[in-house]
Amino acid sequence: MAEAALRGLGSRRRSRRLFAAGMILVGGLGLVAAAAPWLTSYDPDAIVVAHYAGPLPPGGAHPLGTDTLGRDVWARLAYGARTSLFVGGLAMALSLGIGVTVGLVGGYFGGAVDTALMWLVDLVLTMPTLLLLIVLAAVLPPSLLTIPLVIGVVGWTTFARTVRGEVLSLRERDYLLAARALGASHGRIMLRHLLPGVLPGVVVLAALGMSGAIGIDAGLSYLGLGVPLPTPSWGRMVSEVQTYFAVAPWLVVLPGVAVSLAVIGFNLVGYGLIDLLGERRG
Repeated sequence: MAEAALRGLGSRRRSRRLFAAGMILVGGLGLVAAAAPWLTSYDPDAIVVAHYAGPLPPGGAHPLGTDTLGRDVWARLAYGARTSLFVGGLAMALSLGIGVTVGLVGGYFGGAVDTALMWLVDLVLTMPTLLLLIVLAAVLPPSLLTIPLVIGVVGWTTFARTVRGEVLSLRERDYLLAARALGASHGRIMLRHLLPGVLPGVVVLAALGMSGAIGIDAGLSYLGLGVPLPTPSWGRMVSEVQTYFAVAPWLVVLPGVAVSLAVIGFNLVGYGLIDLLGERRG
């Protein structure tokens, strides 16, 4: 008993440390994105040095150097954080809106409604996700809204299935039966009684989904299908300079590290929330 309690305490401490580390990374990313105009005096798209001289190494007036076109790398990284958070946040908002609505309605009403909605979920899940993302990104007109729209439309199924499962376990609780008996409308029951019960799981999925959305945005930008020019994007930064890796490796490493830290940060937050919420329920 004592050994099991000590192991559980150690596990909770590790979870809290990882969660704290994730919050530090995510908070740092948000701070850089919000304060980008004050953290650098350079325009991310402005040529600040003669590019024919080649990329400048980190140091001096350009702490992270310049790229092959003579643009300040730190400025592009800082403004690229804005792009990543905007794409990830909007994509998650769209996924949440669709997925939570489908899961609530299907789980609450059941029967033919649930069957039809889950058939739609299964249909989306049978499609190859990466191929569907690439096709939609290539077909739709390029804009800053296209990528989050594509990611959101493809990524809502996990929310729908999770919320539906939670609703199925909640809809026969006594307080819901009492609400029905008192004449509460379907919409009121779903929004006032069911939605708060599924929110903890939704928050966890949103944190994990943000990491996936940022990674997808970087991948599509690397392929030339991400946000259009001249918007700074970490994935495009890697794509534009990969042939210079032998002579200017920082140009590839720095945006790659930025993507990795953002993905790791949101993952740590998500998995930390899983443990913390499980601890509270326990």
